Amino acid sequence: MDAPSVRIISPAFDLLGEIRNYESLQFTRRFYSVGEFELRININKANTDALQNGNLIMLGKDGKKAGIIRHRENEIDENGDSTDTLIIKGPTLKGICSQRIIVPPVDGNGYDSFTGPQETIMKHFVDAHCAGPTDSSRKIPQLVIAEDQGRGVADQWRFRFDNLSDVEEQVGQYAKLGWDVTLDTGGKQLIFDVIQGRNLTAGQDTLPPVIFSTEFSDIKTPHFIQSWLNAATVGYAGGQGDETDRLIQTVGSASGLDRMETFFDCSDAENAAELISKGTQKLAESAPVKTFEFSVVHDHPFVYGTDYDLGDTVTARSKRWGLTMDAQIVELKEIYEAGGNSIEVTFGTSIPSLRKYINHKTYKAVN
Repeated sequence: MDAPSVRIISPAFDLLGEIRNYESLQFTRRFYSVGEFELRININKANTDALQNGNLIMLGKDGKKAGIIRHRENEIDENGDSTDTLIIKGPTLKGICSQRIIVPPVDGNGYDSFTGPQETIMKHFVDAHCAGPTDSSRKIPQLVIAEDQGRGVADQWRFRFDNLSDVEEQVGQYAKLGWDVTLDTGGKQLIFDVIQGRNLTAGQDTLPPVIFSTEFSDIKTPHFIQSWLNAATVGYAGGQGDETDRLIQTVGSASGLDRMETFFDCSDAENAAELISKGTQKLAESAPVKTFEFSVVHDHPFVYGTDYDLGDTVTARSKRWGLTMDAQIVELKEIYEAGGNSIEVTFGTSIPSLRKYINHKTYKAVN
């Protein structure tokens, strides 16, 4: 896996420079949430002056691997040498959605609510608060929304003053639909779209299966986690009303030691049907964690970006642990450094999401 060049692009889509001889680069893509990147380079090298806040970076010519610079840091070598390292960080392009919140319409009931296919719902919130809001000062003029294919089941979601990227993550994980913002340099635009991964597991026969296994020596440094800490399998969803006449609906059906109960405040639900829907959504977020994280040997035997990619569901096996797991690739980290290049793959629930939500008891699992 060759290290890609880093192209630096202005918000007006002008190419400001290209860097090939950096010291290290880590680029993390996530299926449901915003990824990030970190670039380290000697500040005395060419084109480092273009690495400024608000400029975009793109790995080679791949618009799916682009980010926006939001952090610039200078560091001197700890040995006192003359090496002056520039550290550049930022989110992937999905991070532009983190810059907006759900502002309820003035003629609504205090919420921005939408009913329809889950893909349509996700695109509605981006359009209403990022691509085409009524307040023109909130609009990102370069952002366009890809054609809606109406994927996912009919659903209803509503929010008020929530962060837009958190909303996309929440709806997407429930719907098993990812999302991304890609860079189209030719069209000079940023494209928001919803993504549906492929089923590449060993049990299907439609597409060539992808099976990672310690037996094949294509898995390095495996790390497997199953956790029921703070998980819930049954929820009591509380709707409108005071403590004595408040409507309560039960979601989930586990029993015995497998029954882990919790309460969900769904007081914004307008009726019993919506209360059950909201309770079911919250219960899905509280499911037990199952994640398998490892590094893979690049292009042995599967080619990253061709045979498998972010969002695909594949099979992973560890004979030593007696583990076979069909799960979605929810995170991919590309690492390019002097000691060698590698790819880290996370199945199931990404560890950053686990850490992010552990204090709020909202584990998000994909099994």
